[in-house]
Amino acid sequence: MSDYIHYYGQLFVAEWLDVVWLLLAPVVVHKGQRVKAFAFVLLCMLMLRLQVEIVQSTGFERGFTGLLDWALMTRGFVVYGFFTGIYLLLSFFSPFTKGVIYLAASLSIFFVAFTVSSVVLII
Repeated sequence: MSDYIHYYGQLFVAEWLDVVWLLLAPVVVHKGQRVKAFAFVLLCMLMLRLQVEIVQSTGFERGFTGLLDWALMTRGFVVYGFFTGIYLLLSFFSPFTKGVIYLAASLSIFFVAFTVSSVVLII
Protein backbone atom coordinates (compact mmCIF):
# COMPACT_ATOMS: atom_id res chain seq x y z
CA MET A 1 0.00 0.00 0.00
CA SER A 2 2.82 2.36 0.85
CA ASP A 3 4.43 1.72 -2.54
CA TYR A 4 1.24 2.77 -4.33
CA ILE A 5 0.98 5.96 -2.33
CA HIS A 6 4.61 6.76 -3.00
CA TYR A 7 4.30 6.00 -6.73
CA TYR A 8 1.12 8.01 -7.29
CA GLY A 9 2.32 10.84 -5.07
CA GLN A 10 5.51 11.09 -7.09
CA LEU A 11 3.53 10.88 -10.34
CA PHE A 12 1.26 13.70 -9.17
CA VAL A 13 4.18 15.94 -8.24
CA ALA A 14 6.04 15.18 -11.46
CA GLU A 15 3.16 15.49 -13.92
CA TRP A 16 0.06 17.08 -12.40
CA LEU A 17 1.22 19.58 -9.78
CA ASP A 18 -0.53 22.47 -11.55
CA VAL A 19 -3.94 20.94 -10.81
CA VAL A 20 -3.58 22.67 -7.44
CA TRP A 21 -3.86 26.03 -9.24
CA LEU A 22 -6.99 24.78 -11.01
CA LEU A 23 -8.62 24.00 -7.67
CA LEU A 24 -7.39 27.21 -6.05
CA ALA A 25 -8.43 29.65 -8.79
CA PRO A 26 -12.22 29.67 -8.22
CA VAL A 27 -11.68 30.05 -4.48
CA VAL A 28 -9.29 33.02 -4.69
CA VAL A 29 -10.93 35.20 -7.34
CA HIS A 30 -14.22 37.07 -7.07
CA LYS A 31 -17.57 35.81 -8.28
CA GLY A 32 -17.60 37.54 -11.69
CA GLN A 33 -14.05 36.40 -12.47
CA ARG A 34 -14.31 32.67 -11.70
CA VAL A 35 -15.00 31.34 -15.18
CA LYS A 36 -12.23 33.39 -16.77
CA ALA A 37 -9.75 32.48 -14.04
CA PHE A 38 -10.60 28.78 -14.36
CA ALA A 39 -10.18 29.03 -18.15
CA PHE A 40 -6.86 30.85 -17.71
CA VAL A 41 -5.42 28.14 -15.47
CA LEU A 42 -6.75 25.34 -17.67
CA LEU A 43 -5.26 26.98 -20.76
CA CYS A 44 -1.90 27.35 -19.00
CA MET A 45 -1.98 23.67 -18.05
CA LEU A 46 -2.72 22.60 -21.61
CA MET A 47 -0.15 24.93 -23.13
CA LEU A 48 2.56 23.69 -20.77
CA ARG A 49 1.97 20.13 -21.79
CA LEU A 50 1.97 21.06 -25.48
CA GLN A 51 5.22 22.98 -25.15
CA VAL A 52 6.92 20.15 -23.26
CA GLU A 53 5.70 17.65 -25.85
CA ILE A 54 7.04 19.77 -28.71
CA VAL A 55 10.50 20.12 -27.15
CA GLN A 56 10.62 16.42 -26.26
CA SER A 57 9.59 15.43 -29.79
CA THR A 58 12.81 16.98 -31.08
CA GLY A 59 14.81 14.55 -28.95
CA PHE A 60 16.10 17.07 -26.41
CA GLU A 61 14.98 16.00 -22.95
CA ARG A 62 16.73 18.90 -21.16
CA GLY A 63 16.11 21.72 -23.65
CA PHE A 64 18.08 22.59 -26.76
CA THR A 65 21.13 24.04 -25.03
CA GLY A 66 21.22 21.82 -21.95
CA LEU A 67 22.23 24.75 -19.71
CA LEU A 68 19.60 23.94 -17.10
CA ASP A 69 19.59 20.51 -15.51
CA TRP A 70 15.92 20.59 -14.51
CA ALA A 71 13.32 18.50 -16.30
CA LEU A 72 11.17 20.34 -18.81
CA MET A 73 7.97 19.83 -16.84
CA THR A 74 9.59 21.20 -13.69
CA ARG A 75 10.73 24.32 -15.54
CA GLY A 76 7.23 24.77 -16.90
CA PHE A 77 5.70 24.34 -13.45
CA VAL A 78 7.94 27.08 -12.09
CA VAL A 79 7.27 29.55 -14.90
CA TYR A 80 3.54 28.97 -15.23
CA GLY A 81 3.17 28.73 -11.45
CA PHE A 82 4.82 32.12 -11.05
CA PHE A 83 2.56 33.77 -13.61
CA THR A 84 -0.55 31.99 -12.35
CA GLY A 85 0.24 33.16 -8.83
CA ILE A 86 0.65 36.75 -10.04
CA TYR A 87 -2.58 36.45 -12.03
CA LEU A 88 -4.57 35.18 -9.05
CA LEU A 89 -3.04 37.80 -6.77
CA LEU A 90 -3.93 40.60 -9.18
CA SER A 91 -7.43 39.16 -9.60
CA PHE A 92 -7.93 39.07 -5.85
CA PHE A 93 -6.90 42.70 -5.43
CA SER A 94 -9.04 43.97 -8.32
CA PRO A 95 -12.60 42.92 -7.45
CA PHE A 96 -14.33 45.47 -9.67
CA THR A 97 -12.47 44.59 -12.86
CA LYS A 98 -14.94 42.76 -15.05
CA GLY A 99 -15.73 42.09 -18.65
CA VAL A 100 -13.43 43.05 -21.47
CA ILE A 101 -10.74 44.62 -19.29
CA TYR A 102 -10.35 41.47 -17.20
CA LEU A 103 -10.27 39.30 -20.31
CA ALA A 104 -7.61 41.52 -21.90
CA ALA A 105 -5.50 41.36 -18.75
CA SER A 106 -5.90 37.58 -18.67
CA LEU A 107 -4.77 37.25 -22.28
CA SER A 108 -1.83 39.58 -21.71
CA ILE A 109 -0.57 37.61 -18.74
CA PHE A 110 -1.11 34.35 -20.61
CA PHE A 111 0.96 35.47 -23.62
CA VAL A 112 3.76 36.72 -21.36
CA ALA A 113 3.75 33.38 -19.52
CA PHE A 114 3.77 31.52 -22.85
CA THR A 115 6.70 33.54 -24.19
CA VAL A 116 8.78 33.25 -21.03
CA SER A 117 8.11 29.53 -20.71
CA SER A 118 9.05 28.99 -24.34
CA VAL A 119 12.41 30.62 -23.73
CA VAL A 120 12.97 28.73 -20.48
CA LEU A 121 12.08 25.38 -22.05
CA ILE A 122 14.38 25.97 -24.98
CA ILE A 123 17.38 26.90 -22.81
